[in-house]
Amino acid sequence: MVSKKYMLLALFLPLLISGCTIPFIGPTFNSNTPEGTGVVIKDFGPDIQGDINSGEKVTFALRVKNTGSVTAEKGFAELIGLDYVWKAAGLRQSNLGELFPNENNCAYDIRNINLLPEDNEAGTTGEETVCTWTYTAPTVSPGIAITSTPRVRFYYTYHSTTIKTITMLSREELINLQNQGKGLPVESYTATKSPISLEIASASPVKIYGNQAEFPIIITIKNVGGGTVCYKESFNCKKPGGISENDNWNWFMLRINLPEGLTLDAASCAGDEKIYLVGSSPQTLSCKIIADVSKQVGISQKNIELAATYGYAIDKTISLNVVPSNMPGSSKK
Repeated sequence: MVSKKYMLLALFLPLLISGCTIPFIGPTFNSNTPEGTGVVIKDFGPDIQGDINSGEKVTFALRVKNTGSVTAEKGFAELIGLDYVWKAAGLRQSNLGELFPNENNCAYDIRNINLLPEDNEAGTTGEETVCTWTYTAPTVSPGIAITSTPRVRFYYTYHSTTIKTITMLSREELINLQNQGKGLPVESYTATKSPISLEIASASPVKIYGNQAEFPIIITIKNVGGGTVCYKESFNCKKPGGISENDNWNWFMLRINLPEGLTLDAASCAGDEKIYLVGSSPQTLSCKIIADVSKQVGISQKNIELAATYGYAIDKTISLNVVPSNMPGSSKK
């Protein structure tokens, strides 16, 4: 394994070239989370406008807001990309040298950020919070500048729920309704505003023949929040492996809840489904439902529910210049 000393040497060797700006080469991560799909990053950046002077103390601030319809739980944040070059000026660090946020609730060892959703009846928007980190900018030699690309990541636990009403009746009852010029009972469809979208599609009404009815449902799962879903809760987003080989990220458990009288055909779906979801590529399940209608009289309506609890992580990357203290600043990139 390469030691930290040699890693740092390799990073700073290019800085010996004078009269130029040396970028930190690495990927940029920007979730670009749409409003109404859970927690969004509203702002992230330093408290200094323009270029940053060598040795200057800088506080980075992250502001997040819950724009979904469910409480965001067990939230925390981390700032990535500065710890090897910048000097931590905050009060608390992990045993690996990672600088914790200045606010204890924002740190991953406490995970105590809970953000309420919007409340239309009360006229309130989703709750916000701010996390900050304080660093000292690195020393740079005259005639050169360093470009840093710090990345912030916010983690939280969220829930997705979708409920669809299915109407069931016999062929004879359907004909009677049509002959009387009457419509079917109103069906409902509700879904939370969450980063993981759960959709149910099914033909309705379901026509009953005899004492049993069978009908399919199509379940579509989409990652609409622009981030990464993780198994069960927010903290699992910090550790890719652990449940089995490398499978904390990009998967979660989906629960199909059925009322009395409806059961899943085990050959199609089990009820607890392991969903693998990477990026924005959707996943689709086709499940067969068997209805016991031996005791049904008239028209009945049943609710099919999809539910999931998971961790979720969103990112934002910025770029900034560090210049020598005696060098006139140029505009921030």
